[in-house]
Order: sequence, then structure tokens, then C-alpha cells
Amino acid sequence: MSFSEIAADCEGTIIISCDKVTPESIICKILGVESLPENVVSKSNLKGFQWSFTTKYYSSKINLYAIEEKAEFNPAFSESIKAIIFYFDSQKLSSYEDVLSWMPFLKNIDAEVQLLVCNDCLDENVDPALKRKNILKWCVENQYELVELNPPPENEEEEEEDFKSAKGYDRVVEALQSYTWANFVMTDEKSVDESLKQENAEDPKETESKIASNETKSSISENTKENLSASKGEGFKTVNVDEEDEEDEEELDLEEELLNKVLKGEDPGGESFDALFSRFASMKEKASGLTGEDRKKYAEKVAVAFWRAMGGDEDEIEGLNDSD
Repeated sequence: MSFSEIAADCEGTIIISCDKVTPESIICKILGVESLPENVVSKSNLKGFQWSFTTKYYSSKINLYAIEEKAEFNPAFSESIKAIIFYFDSQKLSSYEDVLSWMPFLKNIDAEVQLLVCNDCLDENVDPALKRKNILKWCVENQYELVELNPPPENEEEEEEDFKSAKGYDRVVEALQSYTWANFVMTDEKSVDESLKQENAEDPKETESKIASNETKSSISENTKENLSASKGEGFKTVNVDEEDEEDEEELDLEEELLNKVLKGEDPGGESFDALFSRFASMKEKASGLTGEDRKKYAEKVAVAFWRAMGGDEDEIEGLNDSD
């Protein structure tokens, strides 16, 4: 069966399970409900459920599609899909091979968010193809992010307490909410401004929003990159520490230049908000390296830049210092 008769009324995410865990149960986890709401699309091998969500800064509405069998997607449906979520059993080679078998059916989908989800990715008693370094390598080559629902605990201890990234289904939700969907609607301007001011006044460390940075198709999660660089298997490039430091400094210079342009009233390419949003993770990393007054000033600078990029009223941010 093909999906030629399906034309989505809004953008969406397809959820595919290559294990006994059903796509519907994954959608329940994303929605945070025990049972599914009424579906908006119902075919023999596809069901669609609408998800309306609101974050601190914006609201949006998308469709979550549970797909049971491989089928051809029509152009309109393919164009509406901006995220792909696979669930597989990292201990079974057949489950991983099932993921690979789906790739030809997804070739016409240009998804910005691509997640490969499993319970955990351990190396004990698994086929060589399922070794963690090989799964991570595939993720990098195919621009997927590996999300473990129960990640190894040793990795969590290395993260700074204030900047721990979301885990499990929280990370799935975070990744979906960080993408700028077509019907993106900003939250009430006054509420946003009051929230920003309160964060700067009470605790600068919390200035970063709960939403993650916009992870484009060309980006890979920080956890995936760290795990990959730590792997020593064949085919992996040895990273020169000095070169890595230079690249980090260049990234910071780009962020500083972008912030200054927005604060001066310039709009790089007419897309200053998206540009700022895509570099939010790096700004958060820079903030984590600052302390005291420097951290507060940088938080204010970022807050003002985002506000101006959103076209906010200058009177609403009076009192925030953006001259530093």
C-alpha cells in the first residue's frame, strides 16, 4: 500500500519501531499520556495523532505518525515530515538490520530531526555490528542522534550539574520541540520578557531555556560526538587537541559576532532568530565557563539579542544591559 492519498494538514514526525515496542506506545510517552487521543489519520498501516505543545517561548502543533509497515510515501506527505524516530533493540542484529532496510523508503524525506532510540547501547554479548562505536559511526554517517532511554550512568557524572542534557524520552521531546516547525507561534511577548528579566535577576545560571538548540540535519548531538571521538576502532579519525581548541575558539568568535550584529540592530540574512537559536548550545557552553558578574552580563546579552531578534518592543527590555 502507498500513502499517495495522504496529504498532511501540518508538518509531522514519523515513528517506526523495529522491535516489539509499538510506535503507539512511543507516541504515548511523547504525549505523556496513558492512552492515545483520537487519531487524525487512520489507514491500515499508518495512524496519525496531533500534538499541540507550548514551551516557555513558543507554541506549535504537529502530527505524530505511527507506521507499521514499509510503504511508498507520496511527495506531499514526504515534504510534511520533518522528523524521524526509529526504535530498535540494540541487542538484536535483526532489529538493527530492519532499521537499515527502511532507508530506501525514506530517501525522499528531508528530516531535520533524526533520532535512533534504544533502551541502552552496551557492548556485552552482542554482534560486532552492534558494538557501540559502530552504532555511533552509523549515526554520524547518516546524521542521526543516538538516544538511550537508560544510558550508562558513568557518562552522567561527567556533566556539570547546571548543564546536564535531557535523557531518555525527555531528550526525544526536547529534540522535537527545538525544531522550528512551520506553524511556530511565539508566546505572549510580555510573558517572555518577564520570564527573561526574572531569570537574570534571580539566577543567571537558568537563563538558558528548557528547549534544546535547533539541531539541524548537519549537526550531531554533543554526546554522540564525545562518544565517537573516544572510540578507537578502525576508520575513526584521530582528533588533534590543538586543532579542536582552535575550532572551538572560532565557533565562539562567530557567536560573539552574531550577538553583536543583532544587538546593533542588524539582521544577518533576515534570519537572526534562527541563527541565534541554532547556536544556543554553544552559547550555553560558554556561559558554563563564566562565573559571577561575567556570567550575569553574558546572560543579559543573550537575552537582549533573542528579544530583538524576535522583534520585541525596546521599552520591554529597559534595564537590561546589552552594551558589554
